[in-house]
Order: sequence, then structure tokens, then C-alpha cells
Amino acid sequence: MKKLIIGIIIAIIVIVAIVGIYFLLTGNNQNLPQNGQEANNGQELVAKYTLQDGEKNMTPGEVFVKENFGQEQDFSEIPSCAFQGTDKVYNYGAYEITTSDIDGKETIYSTFLLDDTIATKEGVKIAGDKNAMIAAYGEDYEENGNEYIYTDGIVELSFIIENDTIISIQYVMVI
Repeated sequence: MKKLIIGIIIAIIVIVAIVGIYFLLTGNNQNLPQNGQEANNGQELVAKYTLQDGEKNMTPGEVFVKENFGQEQDFSEIPSCAFQGTDKVYNYGAYEITTSDIDGKETIYSTFLLDDTIATKEGVKIAGDKNAMIAAYGEDYEENGNEYIYTDGIVELSFIIENDTIISIQYVMVI
């Protein structure tokens, strides 16, 4: 009986080692802990879908540094749907950032692009076509009506498309 238990333990160790080596060799480790961002289970993850405009980091899950953005065109506070308390909504004309208090820090919950003056890191803009989205992000999306959602770790990137034209782009923190 002891030999059977020891054999099972050794088999488990070998399987875990093989899976770990596979992820290291293939680079297929996008959902494994990396570079400093925490997921819901306390492990750290990196957001694949990020959004920056110069020094302005607008990636959900990142701490919001208001000083980097200058004066907003509009500001409001709304009851939070995802967290306790209120969310802050900053409108900067071309995009809108919603923040929430997470672990005592004002953290970006979502970024909503409002016009075609700003593009995703991969160059996709509002008014672009569906083919540009697929060329940049591939066909591994979840389709919900006319919404196409790409998910990676802590960020969902969604596009709303009408008549093969992108009319909305939004980044949202997965909670």
C-alpha cells in the first residue's frame, strides 16, 4: 500500500514537471502568474490587452494616476456595480475612464473609447472594419450578438460591430 501511494505521488510530481516544462518551452503561459498584477485568486497576472496614450496608462487593473491625464472634460460619480461604494467616471473627450477603490487605491476598472482619435495598441480604431479587428486579434473571441469579446487574464477587450464597422471599443477589468 505504501508503494502504491509513493508511486502516485511520484506520478503527480512527474506530470506537474512535464506541464511546467511544456509551458516554458511553448510560451503558452499567458494565464500563469507574471509581472505584478494580481488576479482574483491572489496570483499575479499581466494584462495582454493594454491601452496607453503616451504616459497615460489606461489599462484596467492599473492604478489611476490622475496627474498624467490633465483636466477631464466631465466627471461624475456613480454607485458601483462591481465593487462597494462609488465609481468615478472621467471623460477626456476621446475616451472615458471608470475607476473604483480597490484595496485602498483608485484603480482603473474600464476604459471606453469614444471616437477614432485614439487606437488600440494594435492600431484598431472606432470606424475601422471587422476585418481589421480580426487581423489584429484573431478569431478567438466570444460573440454576444454584435459584441466581440477577447479575454486574457484580467482584461476583456470588446468591440461592438454594426454592418462590419466598429462602433465601440471598451477595455474592462475581469473580476
